[in-house]
Amino acid sequence: MPSEPGSNKPSDFLLVQLGVGQIGTAVVSLVQRRARDWRQQFGLGIHYYTLADSSGFVVQGPTERPLSPEALPSIADSQTTRRPLSTLPNSRPIGDWQAILEQAIQAGGRPDRVIVVDCAVGHGTSDMLLAARAAGAHIVLCNKDPLTGPYAQFCALQGDGLHGSLHLSATVGAGLPITSAVAVATASGDRIIELHAVASGSLGQLCSNLSHGSDLADALASAIAAGYCEPDPRVDLSGNDVARKLLILARLAGHPIELADIEVESLIPPGAGSLSRDAFLAALPSWREHLRDRFTSARTSGNILRYVGAMNARGHLSASLREVERDDPLAQAHGPENVFVLRTERYQQPLVIAGPGAGVAVTAGAVVGDILRAAGAL
Repeated sequence: MPSEPGSNKPSDFLLVQLGVGQIGTAVVSLVQRRARDWRQQFGLGIHYYTLADSSGFVVQGPTERPLSPEALPSIADSQTTRRPLSTLPNSRPIGDWQAILEQAIQAGGRPDRVIVVDCAVGHGTSDMLLAARAAGAHIVLCNKDPLTGPYAQFCALQGDGLHGSLHLSATVGAGLPITSAVAVATASGDRIIELHAVASGSLGQLCSNLSHGSDLADALASAIAAGYCEPDPRVDLSGNDVARKLLILARLAGHPIELADIEVESLIPPGAGSLSRDAFLAALPSWREHLRDRFTSARTSGNILRYVGAMNARGHLSASLREVERDDPLAQAHGPENVFVLRTERYQQPLVIAGPGAGVAVTAGAVVGDILRAAGAL
């Protein structure tokens, strides 16, 4: 299928996508809308070989052909109706991932013509990602969890730099160029002195609402309704989401840090951690006063509270609710916006990277941008 190097024929790549939730479905839709333009603009053919959820893969059939464009919407839409992909025709169990990966590489002709796109949640995709990188395929990640496992796993996903590639801009800042800024600075011999970040869209929205007098129940409900929270919003409240993003940046900066090394302040109300997700959401009104005094105190002193992730020159990481002055760049984040303030030996005057840090559209756009980078178009 793929053209040979130096050929005038279009270069074709096969996508193996894990995860077809909100972001995954948006990625499928965007790829479909833009595929014809990419062929004309870049001479690039992007085709879906398979889509997968936690239950299984959907393939074209017994042949090694990509999924037909006509089949993609119904496959992605099955997630809206909560229908597992394993119940669809031509499905394969999720445990068949090794065979699926081998068949995709065979169909692509070469490992570097396969791009594994992880839009899932959790560590369950890690084995397939590691196998794909070992084989020389490309990986595009929206899922942070595989990058936050043991440091040795992070290094294995990065690969040797000779075969395939790793792209992770959607994992931190929803595509803001912070991962590339850290990686390029480190690779070029610069040294990060400090980094401070408002790195959670959900906690950013929460802090904005609480700063304006909302209570926790209303503020969190607003963030959930806007689609800024993880499926269980306590992942955000725990500070774990910020911690994972900090860990990715620290590792890109060359620090062999583990997730357990990060000092994290949890904002989960006392007693709420042991409840089921549904019970927690139902009980939210009982925690209306949680955090109110801290936000009132900050307003009284003329400051603003933000949930801030921090890294120093030694790689020490922390995430906590902090008072910042109103003219601080971190205070300029409104709602789900992310702000990264990076100071290096070269950038003594801090480099500020700011913009939307959450949302389906911007995250899906970052994933698709990384697909194009993996294919060599950008």
